[in-house]
Amino acid sequence: MPPKVHPPHPILKSSAERAVFEALMATLSDEDMIFANLVIADSEHGDTEIDFVVLLKENGIAVIEVKGGHITHDGHGWIQSDPSGSRYIEPAGQAVKNFHVLMEYTHGRWSQGAIRADWLVAFPFANIVDPGDPALPMDRIIQKSQLPHILSSLKSCVNANLSRSVPTINDWVSIFGKNLIPIASQKVSPEAVLGNNYEFIRSLTHERAQLLDQLSDNPRYYVKGPAGSGKSWLAFEQAKRWTQEGREVAVLTFNEGLISYFTKKNAELSDEDQISYIGRFNDFANFIGSDVGHPSHHTEQVDRYRDDLLAKARVLTDEQKFDAFVIDEAEDFLQSWWEVLDLSLRENGRLALFGDDQQRIFGFKTAVPENVAYFRLNENLRNSQQIAKALSALVDRPIVARGPHSFEIEYVISPDPVAGADQVVSDLTLKENWDSKEIALLTTKSRHETHKDWLKISSERYWEYLWIGDYVFYGTVAGFKGLEKPVVVLAVDGFHDDADWKDVIYVGISRARDKLIIVADAQTSGKIQALLSGN
Repeated sequence: MPPKVHPPHPILKSSAERAVFEALMATLSDEDMIFANLVIADSEHGDTEIDFVVLLKENGIAVIEVKGGHITHDGHGWIQSDPSGSRYIEPAGQAVKNFHVLMEYTHGRWSQGAIRADWLVAFPFANIVDPGDPALPMDRIIQKSQLPHILSSLKSCVNANLSRSVPTINDWVSIFGKNLIPIASQKVSPEAVLGNNYEFIRSLTHERAQLLDQLSDNPRYYVKGPAGSGKSWLAFEQAKRWTQEGREVAVLTFNEGLISYFTKKNAELSDEDQISYIGRFNDFANFIGSDVGHPSHHTEQVDRYRDDLLAKARVLTDEQKFDAFVIDEAEDFLQSWWEVLDLSLRENGRLALFGDDQQRIFGFKTAVPENVAYFRLNENLRNSQQIAKALSALVDRPIVARGPHSFEIEYVISPDPVAGADQVVSDLTLKENWDSKEIALLTTKSRHETHKDWLKISSERYWEYLWIGDYVFYGTVAGFKGLEKPVVVLAVDGFHDDADWKDVIYVGISRARDKLIIVADAQTSGKIQALLSGN
């Protein structure tokens, strides 16, 4: 079990703080406690912000000052370098000040005598050669190579303070922590938490651009990865790059909702950088003068539309063809569709595919194209640690969770999951002050009544609500595949006969970036909880 954290969803102000926080969460026990960004009003120093105060049940208290960027010592002082420049810093002085402010604050609030405590400085992105600084000896530094073993560093430093002892009372961590909770639990708005998480996830996703550099010499490739691994971002980025190289590019997928995402992203580009064609494959079939029929036909053993599709593709002129196709959610494509795309490419054409076999939830007779190089992602960047951990129980290959810690998954029992989900949404917006536009209510089988009402207006207008409306968004798991919202209320109202219920749950829970609430009847909820716990 992880340690207790105050505030429960800390707003970490830098990637350095987050790296230290993640290391603490991975190594501390549930008997320990972390206070993040603790602000103490001090008569001498004014408002003093302490990056981390760690209460270790078996050892005492550690006060940590975090410094990001590249850290060096030039023989005169410590230098911090980052994209904004270089500057001298005094990490030891700041850590000592923070330590004394904490001790002074708790002095009159703690009646169990002097408690063993000490301070350290963390350089999570730097490894240091000992400069011989007496103010900051190496045993007080947590450097990059020591992050996986941060608990050992804390214990070693705190235990060296032999002039004080660890309290003998069993629940001293809780008692001491009560003195700090009032100043740690100043109300944090959901908007602040989501904004902080979004910026962190965004920075991780943009790291994916390096993958496209590695694949730049490969004209036909397929990137496979779990939900939340950044595939759709990569797909659009690849299409944008090929367009900037002067190629005529088409982005295709099966899902209309995902097309709305690509269309929105494309509209943000300058006219000369905009991608030539974005649409569903059935739109492309119409574009070449053919048809793919109703989705129910895609489950048939014999593809009744194949012959006409290939006939129309074979007579395309070079002017009607494309230099490159980028396919997202490639797991939804039929064999004949790949044949059509190959016929629709100009000479030396390029093909980039992105998909996840476990998101085949439509029951289609899908296939993969020939002669493609495969590249596999294994990191989840989009979902919180809690959600990514649940997802890992549903996949065969290990997932590396790199997203932020956020809200615990909640389960709500309701004999009518849709009505129960409506009540959850009401509570989120009216009682917990969540912004409606951050929330999606997704059903696993039948459309919500609001979903139906919106579609009566028009399908195009329906998807506009996702991007520009200040509303809770209503959709199905299948329709929302490839998309995300900060908060998802998942109403488990049954499953289609041709769908694997585990895959539907996998897709559904992975649509939530930060907060997930699963609403189901008692029996189904029990099955899902057992599934997500790996039992």
